Amino acid sequence: MSGATFNVEFTPSGETFDVSPGETVLDAALRQGVQIRYGCRAGKCSTCKFQIEDGEIDHGDVSVYSLPDAERDEGWGLLCRARPLTDLLIRDNRPPDLRVRPLLPPREIDARIAGVRSLTPELVELRLTLDEPLDFYAGQFVDLGLRHHRSPDEVREGSSTGAGLPDFVRATGGAEPVDAIWRSYSIATPPSSRFELSFVIKRIAGGAFSSRVGDVSPGAAVRLRGPYGDGYLRAGDRPVLMCAIGSGIAPILSMLHEAAETKDPRPFLFYYGARSAADVPHHAEIAALFANGLAPGSKFVPTLDGIDANDPWTGERGNVTQAIQRGVQEQAHLCDAYLCGAPPMCDAVARLLQAKGLSEQSLFMDRFFATSKSEATTTI
Repeated sequence: MSGATFNVEFTPSGETFDVSPGETVLDAALRQGVQIRYGCRAGKCSTCKFQIEDGEIDHGDVSVYSLPDAERDEGWGLLCRARPLTDLLIRDNRPPDLRVRPLLPPREIDARIAGVRSLTPELVELRLTLDEPLDFYAGQFVDLGLRHHRSPDEVREGSSTGAGLPDFVRATGGAEPVDAIWRSYSIATPPSSRFELSFVIKRIAGGAFSSRVGDVSPGAAVRLRGPYGDGYLRAGDRPVLMCAIGSGIAPILSMLHEAAETKDPRPFLFYYGARSAADVPHHAEIAALFANGLAPGSKFVPTLDGIDANDPWTGERGNVTQAIQRGVQEQAHLCDAYLCGAPPMCDAVARLLQAKGLSEQSLFMDRFFATSKSEATTTI
């Protein structure tokens, strides 16, 4: 049955599409322009959790955090990992997103490294020049694949784990086979920049992708897949509340630059959490946007939780959840909120805002999950 094509129907909408052999339900939906709310595409965030009302699926590799055994037994599945074993009837009782934008089908584009620079002790900026333009929405992400040639030992052993990878190689040919380490990164540039993209990447010790970014040479080959994600900036007239830590600043930067370029009339309130002032990337750039580029009433609130009482810092102290608790009072239910970064922070702020009356339809999260060294390695 693994070679069969299956039909998927959503109820009560009646929307249908086919899933090809080996394809996940989510990938098939995106390929055919079907709108499904999703997040990480890695079986971890649970955004694409739906109840399978009829039919069987192969659940794939999913986190117990995002799909507990009890929910699996009740027929729930994560569509980013689920592969049909039969035709499926899937229930979707969530209210429709009336501000959803037309789906941009993901595609592959070749790119070259344009530059790498350090932003903070933990974060680097990666800049790419694309061979073709990419259309995307502010807040979306892409998969980046870095090519490398396997060693003779790896070829003999059939290794595709990514262990012991050599430095990046330029795309000037070379012996096959060639592997690609794939990782998902949010775009930091606005949609107006279709050929030149930048990303904020956190250095992770031993990371198959991030640990090598600092050693890459301009011109090295990268393959890009995307765009992905439905946590992009929505149109509207509600104030916008943003919160990020670490590399979660990337999609926020894209949104802020687009808001400035389009003269968005909404006020933007952005909380960014870091340990010290040196750990706030793009600080001057963001401050300039809030001073001159965004609507009146907009405010940038960096908050530091790693400084002592003698530090001259005069801004907010403590973590971002505490800062939002102090700064956002009864008006939370009047905002659209965008939370980006580590899952514990996103979940904590989401609980806080929902307790203050924010609806699910006004809450958008981009939770950044770490990828293990053995994940997302393919031969190209």
